[in-house]
Parts: sequence; structure tokens; C-alpha cells
Amino acid sequence: MTTNAPASPRVFAVIAGGGTAGHLIPALAIAEQLVDRGRSPRSIAFVASRRPVDAQYLEHTDHPRLLLEVDGLQRSLAPRAVWRSLLAAPKLLVATALATRQLRRWRPRVVVSVGGFASEPAVRAARTLRVPVVVVSYDRQPGLATRRQARHAAAVAVAFADSALPGARHAGAPVRARVRSVSRATAAGDGARDAAARVFGVDPRRLVVVAMGGSLGSRTINDAIERWVAANARRDDVAVVHLAGDRYAVAAGEASRADASQPGALQYVRRASHAEMADVWTLADAVVCRAGASTVAELVTVGVPSIVVPWADAANDHQRRNARWLADAAAAIVVDEHETTARFDAELSRLLDDPALREQLAAKSFALGALNRSAALGAVIEAAAR
Repeated sequence: MTTNAPASPRVFAVIAGGGTAGHLIPALAIAEQLVDRGRSPRSIAFVASRRPVDAQYLEHTDHPRLLLEVDGLQRSLAPRAVWRSLLAAPKLLVATALATRQLRRWRPRVVVSVGGFASEPAVRAARTLRVPVVVVSYDRQPGLATRRQARHAAAVAVAFADSALPGARHAGAPVRARVRSVSRATAAGDGARDAAARVFGVDPRRLVVVAMGGSLGSRTINDAIERWVAANARRDDVAVVHLAGDRYAVAAGEASRADASQPGALQYVRRASHAEMADVWTLADAVVCRAGASTVAELVTVGVPSIVVPWADAANDHQRRNARWLADAAAAIVVDEHETTARFDAELSRLLDDPALREQLAAKSFALGALNRSAALGAVIEAAAR
């Protein structure tokens, strides 16, 4: 157990969840919305997991936190995975007891769950202490924890209007404040695009493609973009920023190929990752990405033309459902994993060569993100606390 308790124990809200960047980023976005509504950062606490990603995202914030040893059920039958699943239940019992003790000290007016196994201890503690729970669902196909918690929640805020969760209120997805403030319409004129280009060392006058597969990375997307770069090495109107993921970082940590000063050559920059996503969304003329909830939420909040490659093995097939939502609105080009060899190259070239298509996708995407840019989610939480 790791704690960072405030001098005054009373907090307004506890945000529950963690274990992955896909949970921590929305959780921090919710905290920012509450701060925007006048709450002090010290009045918003986190109950998350002891995985390194949780400490990494929370360590530079002012939020009190409780980090617990907790794990989820594993889908694999490998011996190590089976052992982890067997230990999950006793870990949850201990974590719930610790969360209950800490919530008694904090006396929150509301607990906000972003789902996942790391949200369970605080939500169970809240039910014991009769603290109202707000469940925030930002996947089109909610996970098991979210579905279970929604049955007893004071409010359920969802990112998709067609959600089947009980009592669902369409309030948009939680998106970080820096991303919500990105304006692609003014980026070139106000210098934001030039500043983002300097971060990656590319020419802002070129068409910039950003390829990314999440914090860990995607071999499918990496292979597809590297093949396209090799086939289009002489395109001197294009720069590719490749965020390959921590698992696929080169030995030196990051590298660039195709020297930016080489005439008649495509610019290519490869990095493991980039923490400030506002730079990415400001710079990108086209994005190649997965269809995780956080990525899709930011994509439509900013309105960026995209080729989306949903991860076929995602739990409950939620990435394909997220991607279908974009495709149904003509807001993205969706390429399934099995099509990346046959279709991907042609689709990316078509997107870069057709300004009208890019404008159409950007407009449709931006229209889908209207609620994400609002304060509706914060209002739902404040109402539940009252």
C-alpha cells in the first residue's frame, strides 16, 4: 500500500481506477474537469493500483492517492496467469479493507469509477460506507467491472448515446484539458503547429503522419507504417512521426531515419512514445492508430483525419465496436488487422493525396466530439455528490 494523504483528510471526490494508461488518462481528465469547476486538486483523491504506470501518471500531481496491490482475472491459461488469477481474490479482499479505512478518513462526497480491476476496492468501500458512486464508461462495449458497478451506481455517465448500461446519461468521454484546448483551425497561424514540429524535428510545411499503437505499441501498426515508409522513401512532401511503443523502442531509446536535411526524401522520426498528446494532435495531418477508448475520445475531440486499426484481441471486442462507431459516422477509415498488408498502403496514400477526404474526415470526427469538449461530465459528478 502506498499513500499520499492530505494534511486535512476531507476530500470532495475519490477517483477509482488505474493499472493502465487507458484508465489513468481518463481519470486525470475527470480530475481536471472538477478543478475547472472550482475544486482544489487536494480535494480530489485517487485510489489506484501499485503498477508503475499509476505512480508515473500521478507522481507530479497534487492529488492525494492510495495505491493498492490489486490484480484482475487473467484470460490466459499459462501457469503464471493462472497463479495471478488465483491470487486476485485475496488481493481484492485486502485492498477493499484498506480502501474502506482510507475512505473513512477522507470522507468523500462521491466516488467516481473509471472501470477496470483497480476500481473495485474503492467502489466496494463506497457501497459499504454509503457514498454515492458515479460510473464513467468511455468504451462502446463496457467492461465487466463497469457493468457490475453500474447496477448500484448513483449515476452512470457514458461516452456513447446508445449505451445499454442502466440509467446511462450521455455526457461524453473524459479528455485531458490540454487536448480539449487544441485548435487545429488556428494552429498554423498562432505558431502551435511550428512549436509541435520542433518537438519532433520535422518540417511543419510537410504533410505529417503520426503512427502510434498506444503506450506499449502495436507490432501490426509498426510493420504497416515501416513498410509504407520504405515504399514511399522519395516523398519529399511527407513527414512520418512513428511512436512505436515502449516494447518496440530501439536500443538507444529513440531514433530518426531518413535525415531531415536530405533533399528529395521522406522525413521519418521514430520514438518509443510521447507524453504530451496535445503536440501530436496539433501536428498531425493524418493519424494511424488503434481504437482504444482514450485514443478515440481524443481523436474526435480534436477532429483529426485517421486510419484506425482496431486490436482484434481486445477484451469484449471493444476496439472493433469503437472503430465501428467512427466508421458508421464516416469519421475515419477503418482497416482491420488482417487487411493491413493488402489495404493499408493504398488507404494511407489515398488519404494523403486527397485534401477533400482529409477535410471530410476531420469535420465528421470533430462533430462526434462535441460533448467531450463540454463540461457535461463534471456536472453529472457534482449533481451526484449533492
